Amino acid sequence: MSFYATVSGYLSYKTHDHLAATIHRLTRGQWLNHEEQWILNGDPDQIRCEGTIDHDSNLLVIPFGLYRNLARITTELFTGATEGQLVISSTDGCFDAWIEEAVPAAAEIPPGEGGEVSEIQCINLIEFAEENGFGVKAVSDPGYQSWQHDVLTAFHNEHDPDVIGMLDSSNTQRF
Repeated sequence: MSFYATVSGYLSYKTHDHLAATIHRLTRGQWLNHEEQWILNGDPDQIRCEGTIDHDSNLLVIPFGLYRNLARITTELFTGATEGQLVISSTDGCFDAWIEEAVPAAAEIPPGEGGEVSEIQCINLIEFAEENGFGVKAVSDPGYQSWQHDVLTAFHNEHDPDVIGMLDSSNTQRF
């Protein structure tokens, strides 16, 4: 069964080997093609964007978008991260959001191994909606899906890191 979630963020790695292991995992999972371009729904002919990896700086940016099953494996991507933040939300059978960040121990874990690599802050989107003037709607209320969209847009606008600025400052190609 697939799980769709909106993801945006970045990871900076201690070594090129850590970055390479992450790229390999993303390619194997069909989020990246062999040219390191982000693809849609595992279809190598549908390019989401390109130019989000800076090999010189060991920086990987995940561009804002709706991804199938990527949220299921994000913790794996933090192995070897010296810093990083992923902002994730979903309405796929839920109304959830969370922010995942690297912990200092992540940088010391060898490529391809697991361990304590991240911490996750769960966000109560109902509270977020109330605090930001959206009120609360029930699933049966008219306009519920539009309300969800508005709340998630506000959540990402507030929490997503400036990934385009990171790429610009690292002199990589803009997407």
